[in-house]
Amino acid sequence: MSPPLYWAGNFLAEAGILPIVEGFPFHRYFSRSVQISALLLLWPAFRWVEIRNLSVLGIDKNPHWKRDLAIGFVIAFLPVLALGAGYFFSGVYEFRVDWEGAKFVRVAGTACAVSVVEEFLFRCVFLGLCLMAMGRVAAVGFSAAFFAVVHFLKTAKQPLDAPVTWWSGFEQLPLLFSSAPPWPLLGWGFFSLVLAGILLAVATIRTRSLFLAIGLHAGWILGQQGIQILGKFGIKPSDQLLPWVGENVVSGAVPTGLVPLVVLGITGVLIFWFLRYVRCDRKNP
Repeated sequence: MSPPLYWAGNFLAEAGILPIVEGFPFHRYFSRSVQISALLLLWPAFRWVEIRNLSVLGIDKNPHWKRDLAIGFVIAFLPVLALGAGYFFSGVYEFRVDWEGAKFVRVAGTACAVSVVEEFLFRCVFLGLCLMAMGRVAAVGFSAAFFAVVHFLKTAKQPLDAPVTWWSGFEQLPLLFSSAPPWPLLGWGFFSLVLAGILLAVATIRTRSLFLAIGLHAGWILGQQGIQILGKFGIKPSDQLLPWVGENVVSGAVPTGLVPLVVLGITGVLIFWFLRYVRCDRKNP
């Protein structure tokens, strides 16, 4: 799909019909093609395995969706906010003198869109299919590991004048891991994502709904990328403070080190408290 989309996009940009895509490199078309394919192929995939409704995947209607969404956001965002304050206070991060407030609007939009799409794909579809094929513990662990690995898949950037052929999309496939961060940041980033994936999976299974997980995911994205807007990692080399704190990986979105893992653990305790004492009015299997 990606080469025809790239050629069509260039034609529409040159004709002045769609100027917003002018100058878009091929790897961005490849990335969008993969995402669009994943969404479009869900319907025939569901038909193939005879899934007629989301309840088969463990998702039911949630009469408390607003509360779950709001509380999920708060218990994820506040610990990350405290982490950011600690970073700046201790000198791990340095404030940017040229930060732009308008970027927070873009980050908020990203948090909303990414949290909804990723929770549907990873916690509704993938976790739901895992639960149909294996035990609950194995499904949570496998889906969390898959969630972490996918975040390190990144298209390889190419020069704007590089030729695009019918095979250009296939040439991207062996390069998907070429932009992975070096060890040990890769390992710490992987651990952070696995723990986040476990928390999101447990929230989804216990509530039989995506709204708590969406709130958690959005809170993490907004908090972490907000830190990136306000400042930058100021320790060189980047692994100097490991295992306690390391530079963020995956486009600056995933904190590394034991301290961020403790912060995720605090969110996990808050999730447990919420499910145990606040949300006890709704029974779950």
